[in-house]
Amino acid sequence: MDSPRGPFGLDPDHARSLRSLALVIPTAVPALLAAFVLAGRTLGWSVVDTAQRSAVAVMSVLIVVLLAPLALKKPPDARARGFVVFWFCVSSFFNLTWQVPLILLRDVITTAAQTHENLPKFVAWWGYGFADAHYGRVSRWMIAEELWWLLAIVMSLVGLQRLHRGHEVRGFFWLGLAGALEAYNASLYMVYDAMTGLANIPDDSPISLVLYYGFNPLWAGAAALASAYAFREVLARAER
Repeated sequence: MDSPRGPFGLDPDHARSLRSLALVIPTAVPALLAAFVLAGRTLGWSVVDTAQRSAVAVMSVLIVVLLAPLALKKPPDARARGFVVFWFCVSSFFNLTWQVPLILLRDVITTAAQTHENLPKFVAWWGYGFADAHYGRVSRWMIAEELWWLLAIVMSLVGLQRLHRGHEVRGFFWLGLAGALEAYNASLYMVYDAMTGLANIPDDSPISLVLYYGFNPLWAGAAALASAYAFREVLARAER
């Protein structure tokens, strides 16, 4: 990769593009959720349908935003670096603002009456929770899985800090480890569900399958790709 010229070794224009992409999530996602809450009330959708449709819309935005760094008009090595930095920043933000509250406020979120009046407060969690019972009831298995993901977030933050300071070998090494742990974590979750016959997914809900097979492979695949890019950089520097 090119020698560092700015934050995380990105050129200023590249860094600005990634910041602009990252800002889509905290701006577009709340707007989408609010729009679906309003639409559900206006059009008479059920609480479950409203929440799940909002989750599909959010998932669609996340897919586009997370993969967008790979489509920027930059040299391949720069795109790879940008994707690594972007993935660990955005995934950490998303998981800390979505999964941590779900665990800490599990009794509030999972026992609240499923009404349109409560949708504005809980739609962000109910959308996927109605599709996957592990998240819907915040099972012990789900909590155990998320604790490992939180460990990966800590590792990734260490890696980003090292990379930002110009310690590229150590930075990419930590990021590679974090991505590998995330990919393993998400893959193990899907393997466990497959072995239990997807008992956590409602049998009569195609939209639940869309959400399950949209979010989980996205998280596992993006983490694996970020890990591969990071370790490639470690190996490239070791060969010099």
